[in-house]
Amino acid sequence: MAVLVASVAAMARRRARARATRTGVRCRRIGGSVRGRRPNRVRDFEAGLTCILRDYFGLDGAEPVYGEPDFERRFRVSRAVFVRVYDAIRVEPLGQQPVNATARPQAHPLQKLVGAFRVLAYGEAADRPDAYVRLSRTTVAEPTRRLVAFLIDTYADTYLRPPNEAEAAAILQRNAGSGAPGCLKSIDCSHWEWAACPKALAGQYQGRDGKRTVTMETICDEDLYIWHLFVGVPGSKNDTGVLSLSPLYRDVAAGRWPPRQHSYTSNGRTRTLPFYLAVEIYPKWALFATPCPNPYTPAKKTYNRLQVALRKDVERLDAVLRARFMICCIPLAFFGVPAH
Repeated sequence: MAVLVASVAAMARRRARARATRTGVRCRRIGGSVRGRRPNRVRDFEAGLTCILRDYFGLDGAEPVYGEPDFERRFRVSRAVFVRVYDAIRVEPLGQQPVNATARPQAHPLQKLVGAFRVLAYGEAADRPDAYVRLSRTTVAEPTRRLVAFLIDTYADTYLRPPNEAEAAAILQRNAGSGAPGCLKSIDCSHWEWAACPKALAGQYQGRDGKRTVTMETICDEDLYIWHLFVGVPGSKNDTGVLSLSPLYRDVAAGRWPPRQHSYTSNGRTRTLPFYLAVEIYPKWALFATPCPNPYTPAKKTYNRLQVALRKDVERLDAVLRARFMICCIPLAFFGVPAH
């Protein structure tokens, strides 16, 4: 009987709230959580900044707790490069220290930069650096996205470009000493797995192994310096399909690349067109030096061994990027919170 009475009373309250909603009368809230927003955590921004300065930059004239090797291992860049990025970003909105309504300074730009580098270096979720830099998940995630955009806009034209005349001459001279005159180094494609690929895009991003991947076309030298990078092609395309969409192909077709002012001699012939080392799938152009399909002579076998040995630089680059920056193992993770 008591259960029946309670059910009837609850039904009457629901009907009363529904009538009040229809008539525009606001009814009193029954139960639930406390009114108002959840109070902010007392994060102590000063303590977070003090820890960073004491550990990595030195505080009050003292030496930092962690030296240069520890800094480079944890941030994946040297201290000089980090300071250079920090000095460049201080004039941007990301580098400004906000002040709240009570005139108290908020998070320092150095805390945001350290949190963003932690996300990129370790591939961790945006709320993981909170215990050290004293910043919330959203405060770390937003600077991470803005830092990536800032680095691309600021340094892409400086570092991500074809070699100039002096640099191309140095590359050709070094490769000639390795037994490959006229070589501008190797080109290859790598596949990054897209674990959270939307189902609507699964068909075009699914490769022959059944995984959804994003393809990256790269050209680098033996120092792993990247001279060309083209990312974002669906993983269903092979290396030839990626090449047809690449800016490199447009530059070659328009005659803007490669340079022809450097001559070299190979097999008794003087040539002016340099080439890239590539795998067998690339087209039979004079721009690409691919392995011989049937190396039945000692000369062809020797050429194949040399070609494969020099071509491993691109594959080594992919391994080094994944080892140094864990964000490369989970591309686009900084757009949200990683699953792990």
